[in-house]
Amino acid sequence: MTIVRVHSRKAVGVFGSDLEILLIEDQRSLAQMAAKMLHQRWGCHVLIAENLAQVRTIIAENKHRFFVAVSDLNLPDAPHGEVIDVLVSAKIQVIAMTGMYDEEMHARIMSRGVIDYVLKDSVNSYEYIVELVGRLFKNRQIKVLVVDDSESLRSLLVNMLQTQGLQVMTACNGVEGLAVLEREQGISLVLLDHEMPVMDGFILLSQLRRKWPRDRLAVIGMSGTSDPRMSAQFLKLGANDYMHKPFGYEELVCRVTQNLEMQESIEAVRYVAYHDYLTGLYNRRAFFEQGVKLFAETQTAGKPLLAAVMDIDFFKKINDTYGHDGGDVVLKHFSALLGDHFKSQLVARVGGEEFFLLFTDVDQAATLCESFRQRVAQSTLKFKEFVISFTISIGLTRILPASLDEMLKIADENLYIAKESGRNCIVSS
Repeated sequence: MTIVRVHSRKAVGVFGSDLEILLIEDQRSLAQMAAKMLHQRWGCHVLIAENLAQVRTIIAENKHRFFVAVSDLNLPDAPHGEVIDVLVSAKIQVIAMTGMYDEEMHARIMSRGVIDYVLKDSVNSYEYIVELVGRLFKNRQIKVLVVDDSESLRSLLVNMLQTQGLQVMTACNGVEGLAVLEREQGISLVLLDHEMPVMDGFILLSQLRRKWPRDRLAVIGMSGTSDPRMSAQFLKLGANDYMHKPFGYEELVCRVTQNLEMQESIEAVRYVAYHDYLTGLYNRRAFFEQGVKLFAETQTAGKPLLAAVMDIDFFKKINDTYGHDGGDVVLKHFSALLGDHFKSQLVARVGGEEFFLLFTDVDQAATLCESFRQRVAQSTLKFKEFVISFTISIGLTRILPASLDEMLKIADENLYIAKESGRNCIVSS
């Protein structure tokens, strides 16, 4: 048996060093390839076993906490998938691999509660397995709600979804479903039946779409009706997908995975759209979308608001002295300090070395800004053989004109005065 620890720049370390994968494959070249792919993609450790005897020894030693086992079904000392029973008995989740598809074997293996049954006919199969392992890891943080009046179907769906590592909640009708959605934060996916007492699936879908749009909450409609219009009705009301009952485990997994990955893709695009690529802070777009709402709310409520415009002093000189790489390091260092110091304020990098902030707790704003100015002035950072220090200037205003743009213009004028006054200071109005 071999522990593979492949060190690669591409390894992202998503799993953490305490999680391992058991890879069972008697063809050494395939095992090494798969182990390397898993490590490079997820940063995990992979323990390779070449036969059933080694698997038994590993389990008996009880030294490892396996996240999942990826196992070939045809081993030299276990040619008929016997390894699956050993792994399942040890409460290790399994992804089964085989070089040849057999319907009887497929049915028997899937009945043992394995995660998936993969035909290893090309490198694409291993890429699928690598992504599946990552999907399982992500699923541990994902909440799914099943809404169906059939207790037996709810139980079956819970079992299927938990096999995929998902956190599953249930409700027996639409009213209960809405209550769970309101109570439980962070539900990503809802599977809902059409025909239910008290509140059916169509009404529930219409209700939840008033609060949770498609790109925030995925919904898969379900029905056993023979009406060919059912899928279209669900989709028109706002469902992301539809499944006709009865459906099998593998169809359920494929559709659930597809919808979760679509949500994640949308979230990734949203993150890029609203965050600065270099610092991770909000960008100009995010600041003004949230800031305009905050400005309007404070005006309506008659509450105070404070705007701050910050700028790194002599930033052009920093770029000229240390190059743009050095300037980027300074921006990232400053942004990390900014995010740490102003945890409850709206903070954004709006361009170059300029940053905007909005405060609703205006009584503490000036004190916070002054302590931050001092913190920046006292901090240093290393870049190559250099130690870099820098200062900032800040313009503040509590004046509430007709718009957020005008308020920021006043703060920016105060920043200009701070610059003209020698920098490394705060000017407020």
